[in-house]
Amino acid sequence: MGQSADRLAAAFNVTRREQDEYAIRSHLLAQQATDKGYLDDIIPMHIPGAPDAISRDNGIRVSTMEQMNKLKPAFIKPHGTVTAASSSFLTDGASASL
Repeated sequence: MGQSADRLAAAFNVTRREQDEYAIRSHLLAQQATDKGYLDDIIPMHIPGAPDAISRDNGIRVSTMEQMNKLKPAFIKPHGTVTAASSSFLTDGASASL
């Protein structure tokens, strides 16, 4: 998926900065929605052996442009534009197993 994102970004002239700005905005809005209780439809999941239930989206990563600029391309090196901060932290396979 990350390699496809890099290829699409190149094909449609989406810059690294645009991707980083979009990622920051997306995570900020997700955090605000969580804080305001808009995501109350998340059902806690109990994992056998784990002390606590998973009851929040643990993929929200609020960041800054300064932090984003430090990251290297994650998929197509050295010229890609997709980083760990602008891509999903969860792979399709992992979400399918849930």
